[in-house]
Amino acid sequence: MARMKTAIGLMSGTSMDGIDVALVRTDGEAIVERGPFLSVPYEPAFRERLKQALDDAKAIRERRERPGDLFRMERDLTLRHAEAVRLFLKHAGLSASDIDLIGFHGQTVLHRPDEGLTVQIGDGALLAKKTGIPVVYDMRANDMMYGGQGAPLVPVYHQALAHQISGDQWPVCFVNIGGISNLTFLGRDGTITGFDSGPGNTLIDQWVETHAGIPYDDGGRIASEGSVIPALADRYLDNPFFTAPTRRSLDRNDFRPPEGTDAELSDGARTLAYVSAAAILKSAAHLPAQPKTYVICGGGRLNRTIMADLARLAGEQGADVLSAEATGFDGDAMEAEAWAYLAVRSARGLPLTFPGTTGVTLPVSGGVLVRPVILETERLLLSPWERGDEASLAALHATSETSLYVGEGVPWSLDYAKRRIDGWRSAFALRGLATLKLLAKDDGAFIGRAGINWYEDDGAHQVVYSIARHAWGQGYATEIAAALRDWFFTRNIADRLEGMAHVDNKASIRVLTTIGMTPTILRQVRGEPCQFFEIDRVSWERAKAIPSRNPNS
Repeated sequence: MARMKTAIGLMSGTSMDGIDVALVRTDGEAIVERGPFLSVPYEPAFRERLKQALDDAKAIRERRERPGDLFRMERDLTLRHAEAVRLFLKHAGLSASDIDLIGFHGQTVLHRPDEGLTVQIGDGALLAKKTGIPVVYDMRANDMMYGGQGAPLVPVYHQALAHQISGDQWPVCFVNIGGISNLTFLGRDGTITGFDSGPGNTLIDQWVETHAGIPYDDGGRIASEGSVIPALADRYLDNPFFTAPTRRSLDRNDFRPPEGTDAELSDGARTLAYVSAAAILKSAAHLPAQPKTYVICGGGRLNRTIMADLARLAGEQGADVLSAEATGFDGDAMEAEAWAYLAVRSARGLPLTFPGTTGVTLPVSGGVLVRPVILETERLLLSPWERGDEASLAALHATSETSLYVGEGVPWSLDYAKRRIDGWRSAFALRGLATLKLLAKDDGAFIGRAGINWYEDDGAHQVVYSIARHAWGQGYATEIAAALRDWFFTRNIADRLEGMAHVDNKASIRVLTTIGMTPTILRQVRGEPCQFFEIDRVSWERAKAIPSRNPNS
């Protein structure tokens, strides 16, 4: 059985109203335990910048290009996601050490499936660094490389949730009414089909923002005061998208809002609400069978006018329409939950998309996994520990020789290694300082452990390192110890850094001397004689030829 992982999903959708943050515990398959949810809104000025980003993105011809303000926007967007994670963890009473993965959607600024081009801005490496949690991002691109539309990705999560729906309600169709709506059809025989169904909230949002100065029609109140304009509705519903033999993924710009002369405010909102509902039923004609139940999630389920139209149109076909909440789910959280679930699947190499969902040629996985890098040298990366790393740590100190000067002086068990990692993870979450995992920069191989620890009883910061036996003799200890020394003083953590080595550990003594530390006192540690070393800021600045911060030095 696959190990359960705790993941956070981050979703910023086509409505561009904010960041949804949700937590799930899952094996990436049929087991899903849903956790807390938080929505963090964007401020109005940032929403305006996002709208401009959509215009800037129109010039993109290669998905790594960032014309106009997009480069700065990508960083700012990522930093807002990092802050959303911080707020979520505080809200949920959790720490970064409790989370295995983040699934990061980013913001879609361009989606041209016919050209095999999709762009979601968001810097996964920066998010990992800021949160201290591994991040899976860019989950759509691989699907397109195998001939898919790059969307929708949520159907496999709907399939996992559908196990909770009673058999007499099948076939089931999940409907996500976001900026763009999409459908997931699930049959009892394992059939899974998904595709975009048409405009969801985006036309209504654009209409009321332009003509009423508000970001959306709250609850469908404006629409409830108007009437459907049949000619305007038909203009949308007669679009070839609905009758084309091949389903394709939609971009926000594929359907444009009406002109101001087409309708007054409430009639325009009422007509677009009807279009949103009718588009779902019209696209459902392409499903393998008639659904018995429609489960509605996304912000559109809160628009009572859309829901009333949808219930009436589906009822004419003998189908029921239920909100996500009526089936025990959270319609606001579902898409963010899906991204958490997809991150776990991605990390396990499981398929995210299927021929029946995106038109991909075969089931494929996707996404890019990046781990947080706290410190980087020419050959090494220093990164926080993850669950499952205890085996590597135990192997590091598995023999009498490799455990002689560390811990309790005996080979480490898996349980002991796990307890040490738990302590280091907690210390890092609390202080931003601890022993961390040391990896090879070129291939990610485990090299050992290193870091800076705070010892409360001594009131001292101490540099620590231990290199795996297979990597001895290659200068890794000196390389990481020197980098940690520079990081410590550059960050102004304190003005004095210690080191310590058993008097018989000549290799470690040589490392501490090489990085400029001088011996101080000889002291017993756990009954063993140990030599202590130190370097202060003035000595470091002098050695690095850095102007001293101390005017009297």
